[in-house]
Amino acid sequence: MLMPTSIRHTFYSIIQHLSLDVTLGSICSASFVVHLLGIKMPLSWWVILPLSVWLIYTADHLLDAFRLKDQAHTPRHLFHYTYFPSILGVWITGSLLALVCTYFLPFSIIQFGCIMAGLTVLHLSLVTIIGNKVSWLLHKELGVGFIYSAGVWGGPMMMFPMKIQAPIFLLFAQFFLLAMINLFIFSIYEYDTDEQDGHTSFIRAIGLSNAKIGVGIFAVLHIGLGILSLYLSAFFPYQLILHMMLLLLILTLTCDKWFGQKERYRLWGDAAFLLPVLIWLWN
Repeated sequence: MLMPTSIRHTFYSIIQHLSLDVTLGSICSASFVVHLLGIKMPLSWWVILPLSVWLIYTADHLLDAFRLKDQAHTPRHLFHYTYFPSILGVWITGSLLALVCTYFLPFSIIQFGCIMAGLTVLHLSLVTIIGNKVSWLLHKELGVGFIYSAGVWGGPMMMFPMKIQAPIFLLFAQFFLLAMINLFIFSIYEYDTDEQDGHTSFIRAIGLSNAKIGVGIFAVLHIGLGILSLYLSAFFPYQLILHMMLLLLILTLTCDKWFGQKERYRLWGDAAFLLPVLIWLWN
């Protein structure tokens, strides 16, 4: 079956619609955390982490596609609507694979995973219930940003044999801010389609100009936490990479005429979360 003209895209566009670039970003970011903590994670965790990220993002897209059907205004949701049965079948298979891999995980990570699963179900339920209502408190950005960040960092932290010190939490806070900046930028670019499709969004609640101010505040906080982290510890290479990510994200917002074309903001915004893997080249 041929794709409708509105969603006929390149090979990379299909990868993007299926959130495979986001999934790869979770692996690269997790490798950053593992390097930072100097630990070794079980192979099953490396399977479950990206699989969980893909399952969560795809579940969100499938719910939107089911609600909007062929009336969606974004290629991503039209893609999921067009291939709904096939994607749902892969999603169910992926869920079963994740359950099997869980058997090989340490009990502490299983406990953490159960908490994250509960938060994910709560997030998706709230977003579904809210529907097209605008709320500055309940919105997609905060839930997605926290679940993604905690999912990447939580497993390695649970395996760390010593007490987590303050500098590590500062790095986690910076990563969370980067995730929020990424989501804010995407929502800024997609403000019109979010309104048309009735997606709950913090940007819709506060407006575009305030959202850009919010990105600036997050960026300043990120830099401030970085300075504090450097004062407390010798984490220069990690800070260098986190600030490279920040710079790339800010560029996607400030150079909007170029990044706004052909959804380039998504390509480069998600590419920022591939940069953490560079930490393995430092030594």
